[in-house]
Amino acid sequence: MSNDVAIWLERLASLHKSQMRKAASAAGLQLVHLEILHYLSVCNRLSNTAQALSDYLGQTKGSISQSLKLVEKAGHIERKPCKDDGRVTRLYLTSEGKTCLKRISKDILPELPRDDLIIETLKSLLYHWQTNSHLKGFGQCKSCRHNQAFDNGAFHCGLLDEPLSKTDTQKICQEHEFEEA
Repeated sequence: MSNDVAIWLERLASLHKSQMRKAASAAGLQLVHLEILHYLSVCNRLSNTAQALSDYLGQTKGSISQSLKLVEKAGHIERKPCKDDGRVTRLYLTSEGKTCLKRISKDILPELPRDDLIIETLKSLLYHWQTNSHLKGFGQCKSCRHNQAFDNGAFHCGLLDEPLSKTDTQKICQEHEFEEA
């Protein structure tokens, strides 16, 4: 028998997926294409790879590769070699991709009030779900145990030994690990 948390969580997830499917269809996209655009809009610069996308969406690398080809052909994304490691290819939204996502995002989620208690509750649910199920991170960088904030306003990822911008800390990262609760 389901508990109340599971019921409401499933309902929220189902409603969100339904709205995404409807918005994608109205824009002439498949759901996975919209999910790719959305992911690239919320991931930080260290998590914009095909492998991270595959992990995030829970799909095979081959399936994601085919979807990326279609989204790239439509002009919504571009691939660029990583400046620090030429073996890595980074994925970026094009201006057309950003415009498309902005246009259809308004049809996905209504304007919701910012409520710190709700945010903390959702983060707690995510923490418990991920840790109890041994699932990969993908949390907001600023809540990661590896994020180091300095008095001068600078940020650094202790795991990857990379400097982080304030924008990076607002986005999600594939390496995210919650602080121990």
